[in-house]
Amino acid sequence: MIVDDHEVYREGLKTALNNVVNFEVVAEASNGMEFLEMIETTDVDVILMDVKMPVVSGLEATRIAMENNPNLRIITLSMYNEETFIRQMKSYGARSYILKGSNKNDLVNTIYNVVAGKTFYPVDFSRNQISQNNKKLITSKN
Repeated sequence: MIVDDHEVYREGLKTALNNVVNFEVVAEASNGMEFLEMIETTDVDVILMDVKMPVVSGLEATRIAMENNPNLRIITLSMYNEETFIRQMKSYGARSYILKGSNKNDLVNTIYNVVAGKTFYPVDFSRNQISQNNKKLITSKN
C-alpha cells in the first residue's frame, strides 16, 4: 500500500513496484485519514508512508495504526531527513525510514527485509548523519 498525497509520485512508484517480481500495489491513499479507513479492511504486507500529508499526517496515521495493530509493517518513505521525523516514526513503530531520493534497488531491498521481519534505520540518525542514498543501514531483528 502506498500512502502519499502526491498522485504523480504514487502512480510512478506503483508502476515501478508492480514491475518487480512478487510485488503488487494493492491499495493507495492520498492522506492519513484515507489510510486509516482503508487499513481496517485491506490486507497488505507493507505500507509505504509519507510523513507530511493533508488531513492526517503520516506521523499521526502511523501512531494511530500501530496502536491498533502493532504488527503492521510501515516503511516511511519521505523527502525529509530531519531527525525529529525519523525519531517519531521509529518511536511509533515504523520499521524503516528511507528517503524518496533513494534508488529503486534500495527501496526494493528495504521492502524485502522488512517483510522478513527486520528493521532498517539510517546509521547515526541520532546525529542527523543520514546517508543520502540510505546505503548504510542498521539492521535488527524484531
